[in-house]
Amino acid sequence: MWNNYLFLLVVIPIIATIINLFVPKIIKKLITLASVIWSLVLSIKVFSASTVSFSLFGVTLFQTDVLSKFILLFINILSSIILIYCLKNVKKEYEGKFFLLFTLTVSFCNGVAVSSNMIAFIIFWGLSGLLVYLFGILNSPKSSESSMKAFIIIGTSDVLLLFGLAVMYVMTQNSNLYLTQITLSSVLTYIAFFCLLLAAFTKAGAFPMHTWLPDYAKDAPIEAVAELPAAMDKLLGIYLFARIMMHLFVYPFAIQAIIMIIGALTIIFAVMMALVQHNGRKLLGYHAVSQVGYMVLGIGTGNPIGIIGGLFHMLNNAIYKSSLFLSLGSVEKRTGTSELENLGGLARKMPLTFIAALIGALSISGIPPLNGFFSKWMVYQGILKTASQHGAIWQIILNVCFVLAVFGSALTLASFIKFIHAIFLSKLPKKYEGVKEISFNNWFANLLLGALCVIFGVLVFAIPVKLFLLPIIGAGSIKTLLLGFYSSKIILYFFAASILLGLIIYLVFKKIRFDDEYVGTYPTTEEHRATGVEFYNEISSMKPFNKIYEWANKKYFDIYKWGTVFSLWLGDVFHKLHSGLLHTYAIWMLAGLVVVTIILLSAI
Repeated sequence: MWNNYLFLLVVIPIIATIINLFVPKIIKKLITLASVIWSLVLSIKVFSASTVSFSLFGVTLFQTDVLSKFILLFINILSSIILIYCLKNVKKEYEGKFFLLFTLTVSFCNGVAVSSNMIAFIIFWGLSGLLVYLFGILNSPKSSESSMKAFIIIGTSDVLLLFGLAVMYVMTQNSNLYLTQITLSSVLTYIAFFCLLLAAFTKAGAFPMHTWLPDYAKDAPIEAVAELPAAMDKLLGIYLFARIMMHLFVYPFAIQAIIMIIGALTIIFAVMMALVQHNGRKLLGYHAVSQVGYMVLGIGTGNPIGIIGGLFHMLNNAIYKSSLFLSLGSVEKRTGTSELENLGGLARKMPLTFIAALIGALSISGIPPLNGFFSKWMVYQGILKTASQHGAIWQIILNVCFVLAVFGSALTLASFIKFIHAIFLSKLPKKYEGVKEISFNNWFANLLLGALCVIFGVLVFAIPVKLFLLPIIGAGSIKTLLLGFYSSKIILYFFAASILLGLIIYLVFKKIRFDDEYVGTYPTTEEHRATGVEFYNEISSMKPFNKIYEWANKKYFDIYKWGTVFSLWLGDVFHKLHSGLLHTYAIWMLAGLVVVTIILLSAI
């Protein structure tokens, strides 16, 4: 048992948590770091080995395949980098509790990735969801409401997951409780499919189960947001979604098309909401939702190039979205705010943070040769390939999905121009003239994530595709799947030439004129300076977008609101039915007896 890697990946962080209950903060940090690094080493060994399993009392609880090893490895790589960021500058009031929860996060996420047994999977999945709430309330009372919202939505999805797996067990009669494949052929199988699908969408943050994420991103500790919604929840949610689509169910094309439509709607709805946000956290929160749409679209295509694109985008998003949240976190720690209109000009004060944020912004916007471009490009190809294999109606629908995905990428670039300009490139407010770069561990971890964006983009064929993605679908070469030509080196040369040309022009002319800003004929004051944030406000007043934004502000698209309304209505109904009158209860008992009798007679 104690020499089994999978067992140790779950147990070591839990042991570290128990020890951390009784030691000072500095020792707590060292133990947390040691346990997470140890887990990283073990995950590398598991990734390098063939299939690994762990059994207890004759029941196989943990077992790996190519997909689970891939997820496991990056759970631990990203957790290690994010932990480096957290070693300093976590708020003192919850620093101790934060490190206790961090090691539990690594343990439970590892457990989800390696669980092949239904019961083990449900336990670790539920515990990983509970951590979202526990991290959120660290910032109490500010984040208590959004944490409760996340807890209720995620908890409801956990119930759906439990019910869906129970139905699968009944359908397959698998005595070992393994996750096995079934065909969508009856009402029960469809119920199981959609229950699991909603659980995956909730964890990942896809429409319509996404509404907890932007509020949580705004209120929870920024380090927790980078670790969970930005990274771990994306990996686990899309991992389950990939399992559903690739291994657990056989489904008709209509289901596949519906999922692709949901992916396209997730992209466009969320990015439209991100465009008009003035709070940097909420902007990133909505983009965390929007990017899930590309993953859903890619894996939903069902063809190798789309699946690789979706999985690669899952990985890329976890990298650059963590980097963006941590970059904003660094700014917030130095300035005390994440409101975009109150920031500006911090590129000179925090150059390393600016570089990391710029790389993350370009990556999420799909600018080549960074990693985000190639994964989106493969998703686009997957959509077109699937569309070409079906009739005219489906081709029109899927091509609309393709257009929405491309348009969503353009809007992502627009919103991150606002993000970068408002924080780093606009005029520096006087109150931030004394701001300095963040601590070494903070910018170093952030630049590590930025380096991964560059490496996975420039060396896309040699590292991420060859080592991690092709083995998942059993393909030997990516170039036989691509519909076009792509060379990251050529694009890199063009970028280098452009930068060199810009430097030459600057050195030759070297004339920069600085002018004062004016509103009308009067010089701008500190509170009336141009931040660039207001430009996008016009979108919310344009027809037909104004109506959509109005509905969004009224929470018409928020499943939490409608769940609350339904719960209150149902409670009112039961309150009226349970009037306290004896004859009313007698009638309900009689009705229940009739129903039970009918069920028993039909079974006979």
